[in-house]
Amino acid sequence: MKISYRPTFEQFSDNYLATYYSGGVQTLRRVAGGPLVMLIGSLIIVLVFDRTQSWWWRLPAVLLGLYVFWRGLAYTVGPLFNVYLVSLRKERLFGPDAPLTSLQLRGAKLHIEQNGEKVVMPVEHIQSIQYRGDSTWLLTFSDQMLYIPREGLETGDHDRFLAKLEELLAPEEAEE
Repeated sequence: MKISYRPTFEQFSDNYLATYYSGGVQTLRRVAGGPLVMLIGSLIIVLVFDRTQSWWWRLPAVLLGLYVFWRGLAYTVGPLFNVYLVSLRKERLFGPDAPLTSLQLRGAKLHIEQNGEKVVMPVEHIQSIQYRGDSTWLLTFSDQMLYIPREGLETGDHDRFLAKLEELLAPEEAEE
């Protein structure tokens, strides 16, 4: 059973930002970490500047506070900057000449081909299947995500492919 599709920039940006900010791995750190670091930088500036009379102490404290603040800001908006950089090359990466991404089930192995690279992964390395409104994510034990859109497939059927995959993942439940 095979499924193939041509990824789009919209799918990429949606999946990238969704997995970064709420993908289940270090979610709290990624969502709150940047603003918390920005707050700490601001507190360094305000507290030291307000309580110190000497410019020899104020200047390094302000520079340290600004550095910490900007690191927090970069941590918060870094993924948006990455999406922007990809958008600059989206015609080449996601245009009509871009290669198809294909996933094929052969026995108990999932054959993945993306951008000319081929990977064979045993089905038991898939940790979970997460259904979304317009797509499905396959999360692996190695913390990788495979994306399967519901619409815009070149070949195959989304629901039949995932039904077969679920059957391979949980054979004892299918027998009962």
